[in-house]
Amino acid sequence: MTPVWIDTDIGSDIDDAVALLCAARHPGIRLVGVSTVFRWVGARAWLARELLSRAGLGHVPVLPGASAPVTPGVRIGAPEPESYGLLAPRMPAESPADDDDRVAAIGEAMAAVGEPFHLLTIGALTNAARLLHVRPDLRSAWSGVTCMAGRLEGPAEYNVRCDPVAARTVFSRVEPRLVGLEASSNTLPRQEAEALLDPGDLASAFLLQCYRLYRERSGRPEEAERAPLTLFDAISLLSLVQEDAFDFQPVRVLVERDGRLLLTDDGAPVHYALSSDWAPLKRTLTGLLRGAAGWQGSA
Repeated sequence: MTPVWIDTDIGSDIDDAVALLCAARHPGIRLVGVSTVFRWVGARAWLARELLSRAGLGHVPVLPGASAPVTPGVRIGAPEPESYGLLAPRMPAESPADDDDRVAAIGEAMAAVGEPFHLLTIGALTNAARLLHVRPDLRSAWSGVTCMAGRLEGPAEYNVRCDPVAARTVFSRVEPRLVGLEASSNTLPRQEAEALLDPGDLASAFLLQCYRLYRERSGRPEEAERAPLTLFDAISLLSLVQEDAFDFQPVRVLVERDGRLLLTDDGAPVHYALSSDWAPLKRTLTGLLRGAAGWQGSA
C-alpha cells in the first residue's frame, strides 16, 4: 500500500471530496494524514474529518493549515465558507497571523508519521511551500510529491493561480509530478454519479449532500441541475497507483506572476502528465464510488 498525505482545499469544488473518499476506499492507498489550505481552513478541516469518520478513518489526523497565500497581493475572497463548506458548523474566521502555528503543527504531525509517504497537493501549494521553508527536514520524509496543478497553454490553472510564489517554490525544490488540466479534466454526468453512490452508506450519503449543495451554489438553477461530478483531484490521486494510465514527461516550467506555466529551458524540472487514459481510470473511480462491493467488481 502507498502511504499518502493529502493537502486539500475541500469545501469549494467537489473534486476534493471525491478524492478524499477514493483515498479512503482504495485498497492500494493508506491515508496517513490530511491538511487543509486557503481561506477558511477550519471549516475545511471539519469537512475532511466528517467524511473520513463516516468512511471509517476517524483515526487519520486532519489539521488546518495556512489560510493566506505567500504571494503578496493575491485576493483570497471571503473568509467565511462557501459552496458545500456551508455544511460545517459556524466557527470563527481564521487569522493569517496564526498561519505559522498551524503550519508548524502540520510539520509535527508529518514528522510523527514515522515512515516515508507521498505528499499529494490538491489545492493551493501554500502549505507545502511553507513547510519546505520552516521544516526542510521533512523533504526526506516525502517519498514523492504530486500536485494537481497546472496547464501548459491558456489561462493559469486555479491551484497555481491562488499562490504562484508557493507553486514556484515547490516546483523548484522537489521536482514534483504535476497532473494538470490536460490529464484530469474528465467528469461523470450527474445522474451517473448519483446512481453510483449508495445513500445508505454514511460516507456516500455525505458526499451526495456535499455534491447537491455544491451544485446549488455553482450557478443558475438549470446549470446546477446539469453540473457533472468533476474529478480533477480524484484523477490526480489515481496517478499514484495507476501511473501507467498517464503520460508523464520531464519538462521545465517557469511559474509566471499570474500563475501561468511557461515551458522554458531554464525553468524548474517537473514531470508533467501530458495526457491520461480515461477508460481504466473511470473503471477504478466508478468502482470506488460504489463502495467495497463495487471496487471488487471493477478489479
